[in-house]
Amino acid sequence: MRNASPLLGRFRRANELTPTGLGKLTGLGCAIARWEKFYLNPFPSGQQLAALAVVVGVEAERLQEMLPPPGVGMKLEPIRLCAACYAQLPCHKIEWQFKGMQGCDRHGLRLLSECPNCGARFKVPALWVNGWCQRCFLKFKEMAKYQKKLTQ
Repeated sequence: MRNASPLLGRFRRANELTPTGLGKLTGLGCAIARWEKFYLNPFPSGQQLAALAVVVGVEAERLQEMLPPPGVGMKLEPIRLCAACYAQLPCHKIEWQFKGMQGCDRHGLRLLSECPNCGARFKVPALWVNGWCQRCFLKFKEMAKYQKKLTQ
């Protein structure tokens, strides 16, 4: 399940918009900045997603699919990553932020919450421009070799 935060970040960069600028364009105000950081309380309404869909060119139903299911607890910090998944499909998956999620069930690896090379915490996915650590530039996909097995 992909997540809407990186979509918003890519759209903003492509159109040279800030979160505030996109908020004004969509009529959603500061909601964009909150959503990019996984602050989903209050949860985006159908009307809000429809307004966003018109501007970003993605159907409201698809945007809804990028959000966590209602009632699922989210871990807002730290931002977590399965580098093995990212190597296969370079996008952040919303389930990596679920409170109960400790590892990737696809690869059997623990999620990373910081760069294994320099220890920097990951930025919010909306800011993942090049798919690498913003401090030391280690590529996310190369971090997979540092991930530990879930049983360890």
